Parts: sequence; C-alpha cells; structure tokens
Amino acid sequence: MISQEQVVHLIKRKNKLKAQRSTWESHWQDLTNFVLPNEADFNTNRSKGARRTTLVYDSTGIHANEMLAAGLHGMLTNPASNWFSLRIKDAQSNIADNTEAKMWLEDTSNVILAELAAPDVAFPSHIHEYYLALCSIGTACMFVGEPTTREGISFRAIHIDEIMIAENADGIVDTVFRSFKMTVRQIVQKWGENALSPRIAQMYEKKDFDKDVELFHCVYPREEVNKNKKAATMLPVASVYVDEKDKHVLAEGGFDEMPYMVSRWSKSVGEVFGRSPAMTALPDIKMLQEIMKTTIKAAQKIVDPPLLVPDDGVLGPVRTVPGGLNYYRASSGARIEPLLTGGNIPISFEMMTDLRDRIRTTFFLDQLQFQGAPRMTATEVVERTERTLRLLGPTLGRLQSEFLGPMIERIFGVLSRAGRLPEPPESIAEQELKIEYVSPLARAQRQTETQGIMRTLEFVGPIAGMDPQAAQIIKGADTVRHIAELNGVPPMLLKSDEDLMEEAKAQQEAQAAQQQMMQGAEVMDMMQKGANVAKTAGEAGLNLVQG
Repeated sequence: MISQEQVVHLIKRKNKLKAQRSTWESHWQDLTNFVLPNEADFNTNRSKGARRTTLVYDSTGIHANEMLAAGLHGMLTNPASNWFSLRIKDAQSNIADNTEAKMWLEDTSNVILAELAAPDVAFPSHIHEYYLALCSIGTACMFVGEPTTREGISFRAIHIDEIMIAENADGIVDTVFRSFKMTVRQIVQKWGENALSPRIAQMYEKKDFDKDVELFHCVYPREEVNKNKKAATMLPVASVYVDEKDKHVLAEGGFDEMPYMVSRWSKSVGEVFGRSPAMTALPDIKMLQEIMKTTIKAAQKIVDPPLLVPDDGVLGPVRTVPGGLNYYRASSGARIEPLLTGGNIPISFEMMTDLRDRIRTTFFLDQLQFQGAPRMTATEVVERTERTLRLLGPTLGRLQSEFLGPMIERIFGVLSRAGRLPEPPESIAEQELKIEYVSPLARAQRQTETQGIMRTLEFVGPIAGMDPQAAQIIKGADTVRHIAELNGVPPMLLKSDEDLMEEAKAQQEAQAAQQQMMQGAEVMDMMQKGANVAKTAGEAGLNLVQG
C-alpha cells in the first residue's frame, strides 16, 4: 500500500509538472479560440453552453484543421478497411511462411480490428477528437482502459488541459498525471463506499450525489516489479487515484501496459509538449480574422454609408459607422449626401484569398485533396502521393511509434488476458511479433518500392531476349508475393510455399505418369511392328520353300 509520504510526493510532482505546463496555456488558448473553439478553455472560464466563436470572422482555420484530422483518420485508421496486420518479427524464420502461423496472425489482427470497429466502444469518434487535438494543439492523449462492466475495451480522448506529462531518458512519455472531476455518485460506483475519504463519505451520507470532487490519476513506471505475482500493485505500470484535498488514496493498482497514449505532431529540442500545423498557421489565421472584420465594416459602409448633413448649429464628432450622421456647414440649398470613406474591398479579397491559400497549404490540404484529380495520370498521382509522404513522413513515423503501435500492443494484451484471442499454434508461441501498417497512407509509402520492382521487371524483358540468363535472376514467386504484401493483399489469398511445392510435386507426378504411358505405348507399337515384320518374313520363307 502506498504511504502518506508517497502521496505527498505525488502531489508535489503533479504541481511541478502543472507549473511547467502553464507556459503553454496562453498559446493553447489562442489555438482553441481560432482553430478548435469547441474545446475546453485553458486560462479563461466560459460557462457551459456559451458561444465559443465570438472571435471568429472566417472559419478557414477551423475547416482546415477538421479536414486534416479527417484525412489522417481516413488514411491511417479507417474503420472500413484493415489498416494494420501482425507479422513475425524475424522475417528470415521458417515460421514466417508457415500457413498455420499466418492464419493465426490474420485472425488475431481481425479480432483487434473488430474491437476497434465495435459500435459500443465508439473508437472512431474518440480517434477523431484525438486527431483534432493533435493537428491544432500539437499534443493528443488517448486512454485505453480494461473491460469493466462490459466486454468491450473503453476508449477516451483526453483533453490536454487535464494531463501533465514527463518523458523518460529515451524521450518517451512514460508518466502521466491527469486532473479531473467526478461526482460523488460516480466515485461510489467506481470504487465503493469503503474507498471514500471522510469528506466524500460525509457528502454521500448527505445524499449530495451530484457534487463535483477534484481528483487526479497518477500513472508511472513502477520501480519494483514482481512478474511472478499477479497482484495489480506489482504490475509494471503503477496506477494511483488520489483525492488531493484530503491527500487520500481512493484506489491503487497497476497496468501491464501504459494506458495513456500521448503523441506529439512534432517536437522542439528541450520541450515535452508538441507543436502543430495550427501553430505555424496561427499568424495567418489571426490576420485573416482582422482583415475579414475590417472588410465587413467596409462593406457595411458601402451598403449603408455615413451621411453628410448640413450644419444645424450643433457640432459633434465624425461618425464613420454605417448609417452615421455628420453635420457640416454649407450654403443654403445644401443637401444630405453619403460620406465616401474610400474603402477598397477588392484588395481585401485578394489578401484574404492569399491568406486562405497559405493556411490550407500549412494544413497540407493541397496535398491531401487532389484538386483536379479526375484528369490526373497515374504518374501524376504517384508523384503527388510521394510529395505528400515526404511532408507527412516525420509525423507518420511519430504517430506510429507514440500512438498506433502502443495502442495495438495495449489492445492485444487486454484481449489476450481476457481470453478473447485465438489460441496460438505451438510453432508461434515463443515468437516475437511486429505490427505492419497497411493503411492507404502506409501503402503509399511503399509505392516507391513497388514502382522500382515494376520498372526492373520492365527492363528484364528486353534484356532476356538477348540473354536468357537475365530472366533467371528474378525469383518469380517471391517477387509476386512481395508485391502482393506491399499492396496489402491478405495472406489467405496467397498460396503458401507448401501449397506451391505440393502442386509442383503433383504436376511432376502427373507428367511422369503421362510420360510413362507414352513410353509404354511406344513399346507396344514397336512390339506390334516387330510381330508384323516377323509374320511377313515367315510368309516369305514359306513361299520360297514351296517354290
């Protein structure tokens, strides 16, 4: 059981990490104001249900962030397609080509994908929130919990305002402190009455069930791990729920894997939190808001201009607002007329168009959306895809190492302990597995390799016409199998080496049998011909004697 001294230490560490995070909050607030307005506030307190778009005059930044998040979701984790598969890490192992092993790997991958696509876990909605935060704030967090009241795994996108993080020596986030609120009723439902502190117990006795209580969750590597013991307090990742006000531990346990997946779009040296495309585009987004605001005012003045009114003896300030009245001295017979303010709206439109284009470019929309694509050739599509991958390559690699890989490993471990994965064959029991991404974006990354193989095969044909040995360099079956894997063809659609060997053996046996039959027919024919010759010779000898 965790001691009171350790609880105090956790509270101090949480407060220190929160102080380090505070330097980011004003920047994050700007981002949420103009790019992700529906997110929670950082250093402002707006009431629930309040309008969050009061500062927005142009929604280009909001739309660009949503499109980039949707593009990542569709190209990386599309629930309508198989976006990853499990493989044997040792590709040179004979087990890697074992049919039984391949079928188990495919079945296990399908179970995990089915879990992610299950309606009750709502993974697609949470992953979309994850991508929205990643593209705008630069840091996103996903919690993958153990099954509790139902069989499905729980997923939840955690707002960055709730978490404080720390890295290990390798730059991996291995410590997460999450501050959040729960009602008294929810606390009792989750941990029971015996876990309550005296203060919360008193609230429960008074039936103040909907009272919010400030809690925080500590998840960090456990120093002392006993793999032989199955107790939660001996698992590799420690888990402690604390009522900070009472310095009371509500629950202590652990996880086999890190449940919080924290990913960064990109990182600057010496920083823990990530940076995003929205941070790069923020100056353009703010300028666009100001120009749009000014343009709206200019348009209002044109539609409803301020007026020049003859002086009536009362002097006042010049009113340039739409519909403003301004008095001037004039001769008799002067009339009321509009006051021309000289606004140049076409220039404003040109500036806004340029800013919108820059914002869309910063959010990679010109690469993700193939504008004018219906008439693009296959070569142009490949070139456009390669350019997109060059731009998104670093982010894709970080997403795979910080989010997708740990999440799949976490789900695999949870389902395995729950007995919901197929029983592995003996041949694969001790093998280390790896994750192979086969999403559209991941396959596009491998298109360069595919194109290289195809170009090589095109060169081999003419050369083989001059030198037949050139064609013998290529391993035909291995080449086709490798191209199929690069294009994401399921293993069940490919023949195994054992199947090919059996077919080759059966074909050889059939050819041998056919050849043997042909040889037997030739022998019978020769014997028949010999008999005919002997008969003819015998008849000729008889005639000679009679003569």
